[in-house]
Amino acid sequence: MTQNRDAVCQAAYEAPADELEKEAAAVIAEVLGIDQVGRRDSYYELGGASLTAIRICARLERRLGLRVDPAWLLDHDELADFAEQIRLGAQ
Repeated sequence: MTQNRDAVCQAAYEAPADELEKEAAAVIAEVLGIDQVGRRDSYYELGGASLTAIRICARLERRLGLRVDPAWLLDHDELADFAEQIRLGAQ
């Protein structure tokens, strides 16, 4: 069952800004069972934890072909910040 993002998240919804953010948002939503994830949504407010971070990053690695460290999501819990860490890690 998919949960409505507005029921768990305090921030106003801001749509992902680019393809990387859209892909990361889709994977996070899929793993956490949330209908959508916005740029400024906190991974922790959405119900994220260390084990789900590992699952999310493994899926993103398969989809993107890039290394995605779970610590990046845990340390940079907003989608936009997490996507920036993925970009930096790809350099």
